[in-house]
Amino acid sequence: MCGIAAIIKFGTSLHDDAIIRMTKRLHHRGPDACGSVRLPDCHLGNARLKIIDLVTGDQPMTDAEKRYWITFNGEIYNYRQLRVDLLERGHIFNTASDTEVVMIAYKEWGVKCLDRFRGMFSFAIWDSREKQIFAARDHLGEKPLYYAMVDDALIIASEIKAIIASGMIHPRLSLRAVDAYLATGYVLPDRSIYENVSSLPPGHYMQWKSGLIAVRRYWEPRFLNLPLSIDDASEKLRFLLRQSIRRHMVSDVPVGAFLSGGLDSSTIVALAQKEAGNAMETFTVGFGSYINESRYARLVADKYQTRHHEIDLGDPPVGELFERMAAIYDEPFADSSNIPTYLISQYARRFVKVVLSGDGGDELFGGYCWYAYLAASEHITSTRLQWLVLRMLSRAVRDRVNRLRIYSIAAGLTCKGDDIWSRSVLFNQHLGINERRGLWAGRSQGIFASVPDEKYIPSSGVRGVDRSFYFDLTTYLPGDILVKVDRAAMANGLETRLPFLDRDVVEFALSLPAALKIKDEQTKIVLRKAFSEYWPAELVTRKKLGFSVPVHMWLRRPDMQALAKRIFRKDSALRHLLPGVDPRQASILRHSTWILLTLGAWLDYQNISA
Repeated sequence: MCGIAAIIKFGTSLHDDAIIRMTKRLHHRGPDACGSVRLPDCHLGNARLKIIDLVTGDQPMTDAEKRYWITFNGEIYNYRQLRVDLLERGHIFNTASDTEVVMIAYKEWGVKCLDRFRGMFSFAIWDSREKQIFAARDHLGEKPLYYAMVDDALIIASEIKAIIASGMIHPRLSLRAVDAYLATGYVLPDRSIYENVSSLPPGHYMQWKSGLIAVRRYWEPRFLNLPLSIDDASEKLRFLLRQSIRRHMVSDVPVGAFLSGGLDSSTIVALAQKEAGNAMETFTVGFGSYINESRYARLVADKYQTRHHEIDLGDPPVGELFERMAAIYDEPFADSSNIPTYLISQYARRFVKVVLSGDGGDELFGGYCWYAYLAASEHITSTRLQWLVLRMLSRAVRDRVNRLRIYSIAAGLTCKGDDIWSRSVLFNQHLGINERRGLWAGRSQGIFASVPDEKYIPSSGVRGVDRSFYFDLTTYLPGDILVKVDRAAMANGLETRLPFLDRDVVEFALSLPAALKIKDEQTKIVLRKAFSEYWPAELVTRKKLGFSVPVHMWLRRPDMQALAKRIFRKDSALRHLLPGVDPRQASILRHSTWILLTLGAWLDYQNISA
């Protein structure tokens, strides 16, 4: 795991210290080694966290002929098998690293090498003979890659802060990206918060030569709906996830695991401990008596005899941590669980360099509550009056009748969206278009567009609730969940690995009919069938909590109220950007307040006044 940087510019000499500044700015991602190389027309940098090949794996790296040069971030879990294949084809290796395998695989197979990789990655390969660069990002976007074109130069880095550190670019705030952030709480994965900095989308590669850039897609979710029985599907899933765990355990340093006590992380720990030679280190976080899954995590840890660690955040310094997030996340990011993710990563780093995590299980196997609502909305028609009556009835019994609750919410969705994809978008928006118009207060001309826009819409062949799965796999997962985990963990020099996102597991999950994932209020049907015997009995029927934090309690805290007073003041950067912000918002204990505070704190940290 590393931070990567590159500058390509023809015809004029590059400033030697630009790549050094960029690489140093990524030191948190790779505190074990820092390297750079200055070639004609191309400078490469790498900040390395040593996980595989601790001795000879430093970067940037070149091949025997010194034609190809690579800076690489991530892990290729099947690199040993690929190395054997490449040796049989006559290639020579100078290291035992997966980085060299990526470079030689590109040398042998070109762009098609991407379909052979099983792992998480972002990398850039410079071809010194052809004077061109090839860069790519893994299929779902576990590892980030940003780039910027400045005159005839191309700048690439793992994080935006490194691009800015080059000194070659003055970032310009994108108002359209800000508006999309207000809707979703995160920056969409095909863009950045700046007009002149781009994000290479997940499942894409980039080629640059002679100042011309081409970005192409090599992978996207394909829903096949194969006619498998529940028994056959669960058997295949057990095989593939075990295979994924074996791949994700490949490491030259010990591997631990986050353990929340939920079904996904419990499955990962159960399978991983069976593969590990020694007791794994496992880690759990809680919030005193308010939100605490430690008891359930302890049941799993005891069952599999892991070396378990618990951290109870109780009453953390939320105001201080809130502002620290503005520095860690180069863009406004309002998922409040980034704070506990950061703290548990900080704690886990005292014991290990690598942890497994259960992220991705919900998006692949139907773990979120909204899938039931959206699936139900496909089969009902409702007027606004019928919806209001259903919701009144459900609320009258405090939403305790599951079927009534599901159908009352589904009725509302049918009134608001034409199909399941648009309903999924609406369900996951925090601030609707009218609320955002009010915040912009006349500045909105040319800003609004569909959020997300047309490029995120699945083809007509994707039907039913699969359209919601498509939204989550292309938007919510890479834009929110994977950004949260990567930045929070890498800020502490900790590598996170997500076995559910193994490409073979993902493609199998996409091949299953939705009926094997959700039905009425049942969730993760095939996952439960495949792994329930691995879980302590108390986990099987417990209600899903998710990795949530007590936002409404945190917003009441004196330190957060003081911060809100500063951010919502009349002359603040936030009020300058969004003239319609009402300072009374500080007293509204809702996630929309958290979204605005996050944006304001980020503007202050970046010293931006738009």
